[in-house]
Amino acid sequence: MDLVFIFIAASYALSLILLLSIPLRRRAVALRAGDRLFAIPARKMTFVKAAFIVFLCALIIYVTNSRLFSIFVDAAFCGTAVLGIEFAARQFALMTMGGAWQNAVIVDTETLLYDEIEVFPVLQLPPDEQKNYSANVLIAQTKKRGSVQLIFPDKETCRKVLEVIFTQRPELKPQA
Repeated sequence: MDLVFIFIAASYALSLILLLSIPLRRRAVALRAGDRLFAIPARKMTFVKAAFIVFLCALIIYVTNSRLFSIFVDAAFCGTAVLGIEFAARQFALMTMGGAWQNAVIVDTETLLYDEIEVFPVLQLPPDEQKNYSANVLIAQTKKRGSVQLIFPDKETCRKVLEVIFTQRPELKPQA
C-alpha cells in the first residue's frame, strides 16, 4: 500500500463522515439557537451550488489517483477537497435554517449566538455616519471571534433581524 492510496482513502472517508454529519450539525445548531422567530428564505440555487462543490471535490480526489503528482501535491489536492466538502456540508446543514432565532442569528453558513455579541459598531456611530455603510450588512463585534459580518438579502430583512435581536437581548441595543 502506497502513501497516495492512504491519502485518497482517508480523503474519501473524511468526506463521507462530513456529509453524514449534516443532520447532527443541524440538530446541534437548532438546540443552541432555540425557536425561530423570523425566517430568512434560502437563496435560490444554494443546494445546487453545494452539490456541485461536493462533486468537484470528489473529482479532485479522483484526479489525484489517476495522475502522477508528487506526494506533496497529492496531499494538497486531498486536503483541499476535504476542506471543500466541509464547506459544502456546512452549507447543506444551514441552508434552510436562516433567520433570527431565540438565541442566535443564522445567515448562510454563519451562526452567531447573541451571547457572543459585544456590540454592533456601526450602530454606535451617529446616524449621518451610518449612511456610509451598507444597510443590508450587519457587523457585530464578538467576544472571541472578532468582527463578524452578516450579509442579508435586503435592508428590510436586516432591520427585522435587528428588531428580534434587540427584543431578545435589549442590552445590545445601542444607547441613543
